[in-house]
Order: sequence, then C-alpha cells, then structure tokens
Amino acid sequence: MTVIYTGIEEIDKEIAQEIRDSIIAHYSDYLIENNTFENQTVIISPNGIEGDIHEFLFTLKQMNMRVILLLKDKKQEELKIALQLGIYDIVFGNFYPSQIKTIIDKPRNFQDISIIYKKVFNLKTNRTKRIRKEKSNSFFSRK
Repeated sequence: MTVIYTGIEEIDKEIAQEIRDSIIAHYSDYLIENNTFENQTVIISPNGIEGDIHEFLFTLKQMNMRVILLLKDKKQEELKIALQLGIYDIVFGNFYPSQIKTIIDKPRNFQDISIIYKKVFNLKTNRTKRIRKEKSNSFFSRK
C-alpha cells in the first residue's frame, strides 16, 4: 500500500489516480499514528509536515517505511536530512504522477543519487587505483 500526503489535496488526488492500492492521508501525524502504515510506502512533501521535519522523517524510517520525498529544488535543507537518513527516492521540482509510479516500481539506490550526495555534502573523492606492493605482509600473500 502507498500512503500519499503532500499537504495539497489536488496533488494528492492526481498522484492517487496514477498509483493503484493507494490512500490519501489528511494530516501528517496520520502516517505515524498506531503504526498503521509500518512497512508501507509513503509519498510526502515537507510542505505538509507539522513540526520538526528531521524528527518526522526519522520516525517514518524507524517504522521501516519507504519514503518518496517531493522537493522543490536541490537547495532545500530537507534534502540533506533525507540523504542522512538514507532516503534516496527524491523527486525535484514539477513532476508528473507517472514519474512517481516509476520510482515506486524501481526504487533508487545510493549510486543513483551519489552525484547529488557529493554536492550536498561537498565531498571530493579521488578515484585512483590502489596498487598493492609486491611484498606484502597480509595473511593471504604468504607462501
């Protein structure tokens, strides 16, 4: 089952039409009350979340919920929070409900968002081959 809550009723309805076996939540705490949606997928936008977004996303992940996060752009603080919590199913800007359906069918992994991750956390990585020395003290290189 997929639970939809963007905080904008019209958008929720459009997404629900595209996704089978989905329901629309009418307030954010409904997602976490009574652990009803534990182990389910949730489509949310930070706009509709009352309270601390970091705590809310943490609670969703703690309930083993798959989070698909809708963000306006890559400069939002929520992006950093999402990446820290291992949320990789992120949609930016204007979107079509079919894009969300594609993400539901094919979840994103770390490799898919690694470029965004590097930019958000200002990571510099060198991809050089590591060459082993001929004489090594490792257990497996002994004769």
